[in-house]
Amino acid sequence: MRSITVLLALALAVSGCARFDDRLDDPFTPAPGPGMAGAPPSAPPSAPAPPPTSSSGAPEPEEETGPCVDPDPAVIATCLEPAVAVAGLGDKALLAESSGGIKLVSPDAPPEEFGRIDPRGGRVVSVAPSPDFAEDRLVYALVVGDGPTRVERLARGDSPRTVAELPPAESGGLAFVDEVLTVGADERLVRFPGFGGIGQAADPEVVAEGLGRIRGLCTHDDDVFLSTVSHRGASLRTPDRVVWTWPDQQAAGGCAAGPDSLAIALPDAERVDTVQTADGAALGQPDQLAQGEYGRLTGLTMIADGVLLAGTTNMDGGTPVATDDRAVILPESAGGGGDART
Repeated sequence: MRSITVLLALALAVSGCARFDDRLDDPFTPAPGPGMAGAPPSAPPSAPAPPPTSSSGAPEPEEETGPCVDPDPAVIATCLEPAVAVAGLGDKALLAESSGGIKLVSPDAPPEEFGRIDPRGGRVVSVAPSPDFAEDRLVYALVVGDGPTRVERLARGDSPRTVAELPPAESGGLAFVDEVLTVGADERLVRFPGFGGIGQAADPEVVAEGLGRIRGLCTHDDDVFLSTVSHRGASLRTPDRVVWTWPDQQAAGGCAAGPDSLAIALPDAERVDTVQTADGAALGQPDQLAQGEYGRLTGLTMIADGVLLAGTTNMDGGTPVATDDRAVILPESAGGGGDART
């Protein structure tokens, strides 16, 4: 359904040296005499083995090695700061690091730097492309923590600009719902219907309150879903009703929404759960994906063909491996993938 290829080149440096006549330094060897047989002639050196070839006859690329090379082909980006949020962008995704880095990641290309936001003592918790990203190339990020909650707008190669401020919060998410900037901060969900991408986003409308601590927003068509945490546990919900609750989980990451399913990242459980739905209601028990394979899965989104992409936060409270933190294409069912975390 998808192909994940990684092609990189390895350069070699070659140096030369002077040659001096060293015949006088050769050890003395007596000539063969009676009873002494001459040494057999030495065999010419064998030719080096040809490089392995593929079925098409072309040489196969050398396996890449290095501290940031992950042997798992499902891993598409490595050595990141905690990858708290990802947002689908066709067959690519935006990835936000808690420290402010914004990257473009793809199954078929190395990560690209998009820009950086200064959290100013806080942390980035969410990222979303503009509804007109193909034309304006604008990205929005949510910063919480020290000081007011801020929505930052970022163009590639430019300095970020604050377009909205809300009361201080410790968690949240943002998305464009029917092209309207929508922000969750702590337990409140608001929207900015008058904001068209230019100037400041003002006069927010309250959509809902008392939703639990919002950890992420995700959309399908014109519907918005939230991942939240309350005293009842982690939940997937709409502004009006709860779809599913995990009473044994007190941490949640992002969410992803499709036409007939929802997904939530559960960092402490080190997995992603998916719920089949119809008309916004759950049809049965959740399915568990990638249990314990990649550590703390936190950022979550859906890219082309309904493929789930997650970001890890093992450098922040987990048990990191050498290539953490990472962006990972998730298996379609439990048991896929391969990170040896032992």
